Amino acid sequence: MIKVAVTGNIGSGKTEFIKFITRLGFPCISSDAIISKLYDDNRTRKMILEKLKLDDHNYKKEIIKMLQNEEFNRKLKKTIYPLLYSKKKILARKHHSYQPVFYEIPLLYEENLFNNFNVTVFVNSDTTKRKQRVLNRGVSDDYFKLMNNRQIKENIKKNKSTFTVNNNGSILNLRLNIIKLLNKLWEKLYLILKLQA
Repeated sequence: MIKVAVTGNIGSGKTEFIKFITRLGFPCISSDAIISKLYDDNRTRKMILEKLKLDDHNYKKEIIKMLQNEEFNRKLKKTIYPLLYSKKKILARKHHSYQPVFYEIPLLYEENLFNNFNVTVFVNSDTTKRKQRVLNRGVSDDYFKLMNNRQIKENIKKNKSTFTVNNNGSILNLRLNIIKLLNKLWEKLYLILKLQA
């Protein structure tokens, strides 16, 4: 299986990228979608919140408020990551015969996960655009600043990634950039498959 990681800083357009790739028929595994489903499941959410010592009422706001606390952050990762990785393994088995499989990994470089992938794609977008997208979702300016400051700078990620897709225009513009990327990606995948044969 050829694994393609899609990453980008907060508000860059990773979710839009994954939505479009899915519509084109490619199998995708989204970390954000898996985490969202974990919290949607009552039993799993209860177990997570008990470990974090949080009440079910307004738990999302509480988690956001606590993210500045390093000890809480470690505890959150220790609780969520094993569940996330086990779900990813289950989903990956379903797609093992597909070439390629796209993985949405927001913290690909921050968590040193990039070596697990054959190809990495960085969704690049100006800070002003990213901030506006996040604020349009109803999230506070403070939350954007907090999450943006916790992530590695865009130029570093761009240099580390196999490919970069720019997303400073419309959704249509992003989709056109993804189609251009797919042409380059096929060339890269052909070489990878040739080496694996």
